[in-house]
Amino acid sequence: MTALAFLSPDEAAADVPRSSPLRHVPAGAFTDVSALGKLEVRGDVSRLENAIRLAPDRALLVIEGDVRPTRDRLAAEGYRVYDQTAALAALEVEGEDLMRRLTELDLDALPATGSIARGTTAVIERRSAERFRLFVPQELGQFVAEVVTDMHAGLGG
Repeated sequence: MTALAFLSPDEAAADVPRSSPLRHVPAGAFTDVSALGKLEVRGDVSRLENAIRLAPDRALLVIEGDVRPTRDRLAAEGYRVYDQTAALAALEVEGEDLMRRLTELDLDALPATGSIARGTTAVIERRSAERFRLFVPQELGQFVAEVVTDMHAGLGG
């Protein structure tokens, strides 16, 4: 388990306000879900339910609410667990046409890690037939949100 507490908003003092890396981009073309808990888990991740496989021994586990109970349970089970909540921005977008403009990844083979918005590495998950969730490094979240907004407007959104 990481000692980098600054990556875990749940470890911050109660009086420290949370802030989304997407806060400066007007919503509309996307839904900001950056506040979701995000744990990178390493080890035999084949036994984890609802995990997004990143590699044979790595997965991203997305959690609503406080990540600490899940983090601590997984660490006690022998997994290496890294809280990535503050490290990854997350947004949900609607529309397969928009996603096909954002990435060359096979949308039928999701979840996957690959390039979006001309070179930004992302983890992409299909939430439903037309709904997708993107996880990107938080420092690139605003850029990706702006690209999504521009492409959405170009599609008549």
